Amino acid sequence: MTAPVSRTALPLDLETMRACADRLLANDTDAPRPGSLETLTLHLRGRLMLVVPEVETAALALPEDSAARACASFCIGEARLRLSASARGAHAQRLARSVRTLCDHYENEDHECPTAPERAAYLCMLLHCPACPDCRAVDDDGEAIGSCVTGDRLYEEYRQARRGGPGPRERPPTAQ
Repeated sequence: MTAPVSRTALPLDLETMRACADRLLANDTDAPRPGSLETLTLHLRGRLMLVVPEVETAALALPEDSAARACASFCIGEARLRLSASARGAHAQRLARSVRTLCDHYENEDHECPTAPERAAYLCMLLHCPACPDCRAVDDDGEAIGSCVTGDRLYEEYRQARRGGPGPRERPPTAQ
């Protein structure tokens, strides 16, 4: 989803952004020390602040009914929620996942997060959750506090689809 770069803007350094995120998400390394974790979290926040507007600009250029646009918009919203939340617990890992996902969206305009039955289940969640006030409710720390039976069911169907289990009961109109 490489957006046209203005004459005053520098191109995004996706390699560095991904490396920063991968440092935190790597399973084969020890957890960063507290001081290092704070620095890494600040780097991730800064990188999200750079990539979000770029991905948003590129996403808005896609057709309104495009699954890639819907997916990018959802990921942008999720990244903004993570940016507004206070840093604690697994917050840095969530920021790192958002950085990686938005780099993928920026690099490839047709990027759609999951595939096959997983994608269909994800799109069902994507169509429901952003419009549902219960699904969007968060506390001051950015943690979900809403309770939505439909959102919970769609999330469970998505988890099952990722594991190769049964797919979603309802297909979104934009799923292909």
